Amino acid sequence: MYGVKLFTLGILETNTYIVYDEETKDAVMIDPGDCNEELVKWVDREGLKLRYILATHGHIDHVYCVDRYRDVFKAEFAIHRDDVEILNYNNILAKIFGIEYREPEPDILLETEGMYRFGSIEIHIAHTPGHTPGSIVLYIPSMNTLFSGDTLFSGSVGATHFPGGSEEKLYRSLCKIFKLYPIDTEVLPGHGPRTTLRREYTSNIFVIHVFKYYCKEIPNTLPKT
Repeated sequence: MYGVKLFTLGILETNTYIVYDEETKDAVMIDPGDCNEELVKWVDREGLKLRYILATHGHIDHVYCVDRYRDVFKAEFAIHRDDVEILNYNNILAKIFGIEYREPEPDILLETEGMYRFGSIEIHIAHTPGHTPGSIVLYIPSMNTLFSGDTLFSGSVGATHFPGGSEEKLYRSLCKIFKLYPIDTEVLPGHGPRTTLRREYTSNIFVIHVFKYYCKEIPNTLPKT
């Protein structure tokens, strides 16, 4: 059985998640938004083996503390190949925010969609460009839980005005998410409260718009509107 621990970190209140196997103690970190000693102490107290750091995309508020955690936990950093340039763009954002930034060098470049194993933790990864070229979502089948990064939020969707963003690609990615995963999937976004695909399908005006004008087919699992 897997567990999830949430830490909301940084000036943009990024949701940083620790997913862990309660039996083997293997763990992964998703979107390290800031350096946080309480997080480090919690991982140590729980006896977790945190060996992987996964980024749903490359914006600074999702990779800010990669190197610090990589050093502490002796972990490997994984990101989609198409967002490597975003890691460099963060130097501009760091100046805007007035913070120091050390561009992290990826250990693992994700390229293909499908099931991945990080220790004993099994995660399905789908490429969902739009917010950034290399945005991904992470789905854990055994938990029916989707880590949506900045692609889908409770009541909203990701911004597309940053370099590499594309409204058209974002809409296609939203169609893909609802096609790939069960309608009752729990969604843990990169910012804000958790939600479900069903709730967003029925109440998120952006998702409603996407299904009205962009999605060619509606999976049978979706309710009629």
